[in-house]
Amino acid sequence: MVEIKACQVTASKYMRELCLIFLADNWLWMVLPVALCGAVAFFVDVRFIIVALMVLFVVLPMILALLYFYYGFSPEARWSIMEKDAVIGNEGISLTFTDERMKKHAIGWDDVRYFIEKEDVVMLMLQGKRYTCLMLPKSAIDPDVSQALRQFTPQVH
Repeated sequence: MVEIKACQVTASKYMRELCLIFLADNWLWMVLPVALCGAVAFFVDVRFIIVALMVLFVVLPMILALLYFYYGFSPEARWSIMEKDAVIGNEGISLTFTDERMKKHAIGWDDVRYFIEKEDVVMLMLQGKRYTCLMLPKSAIDPDVSQALRQFTPQVH
């Protein structure tokens, strides 16, 4: 059993890391319409440059706004940004929040698909929605915690 005391990530860090993963997975679908409109503008009609700019400055930000509302207001996002104590054990991770209004929550290892260790955060990707994760700050994680996570979940990146 390994304990992590008083850890949290900021909301901006949570969404930044989530958007980076989303963009890494979906960059082709975002670049393709802009490139296609640019090619049509170059070879057929210059007015398609306006369509490319509309896709770039209207459609793509709206997609990121939907990502923000869909994942940024999820319970898992709240678990990540609220200050908490975490206990990693054989059954899973138990979260105890410092705010009395938040209930204790337990995440079983069968709910964790894999974890991603980044430069300043560790992301436990959870079952359910594709980009649902519990994010823990790397500063709160010592080698014992990393070893416990490697023992119970597969690692990506």
